[in-house]
Amino acid sequence: MLNTLKSSLLLVAFVAFAQQPSVVQITSEPSHHLVFQNEWVRAFNVIAPVKTTTLVHQHNYDYFSVGLGDADIINNKVGEKPAPQLLRDGQVRFVKGGFAHSVTNNSSDHPFHNSTIELLQPSTGAHACTESCTIPLPCGSADKAACPTAEILYLSDQWRMVSVLLPPGAKYAEHTHTTPHLAVAVSDFDIRQKIKGGAETTIHGAVGDVKWIPPVVHSLTNVGTQPARLMTLEFTNQPAITPDHVHP
Repeated sequence: MLNTLKSSLLLVAFVAFAQQPSVVQITSEPSHHLVFQNEWVRAFNVIAPVKTTTLVHQHNYDYFSVGLGDADIINNKVGEKPAPQLLRDGQVRFVKGGFAHSVTNNSSDHPFHNSTIELLQPSTGAHACTESCTIPLPCGSADKAACPTAEILYLSDQWRMVSVLLPPGAKYAEHTHTTPHLAVAVSDFDIRQKIKGGAETTIHGAVGDVKWIPPVVHSLTNVGTQPARLMTLEFTNQPAITPDHVHP
């Protein structure tokens, strides 16, 4: 009888183990396309076709998820009940790492698309911004809807995530970045950049583009016909990284 009970318990344990999902690293998940990496961040362009589910993948690091289009998904976190989620275009979420999940795209007419930005260095004091979140920007237009805006979404002792909007024709006056930052395009755009002491250049951006920008003093003007929307992950308490240390 005892041997039979032990055999039954072993069988139950084996079945339970066999039913555990196979977990892959995020770099091996086919919907996650690595587009940039350096010592501080790792960025993935994530595209899941309609009515598909990603492989179960591991998130070892804290990360930002930047929505690139509306989404109707199910978050299948290992060890928890599936959680339906409706996400908005441009929605930014800060997520603590240390878990595995898969994502099901419920949409029948468009892919699930986001930019996943992993923080490779430890963060302290991370939280959503709740006060003094608007960054005052000068604007010469009487129509405030034509003025640039910058809003702090999340911040920590090491970084802050900022939402930047430039209406057509709007200018983000000359400003200084003393440390590097990562820019994520939430919309297509045409922006004219003037670096202090340098020439003007036009930057053509597409949804999902990611660019690492070293310390700079510059101004930005939207020369396109549509609003330019960007998220910038600005490092506020980290040593500047020279271009030699950056690798795609």
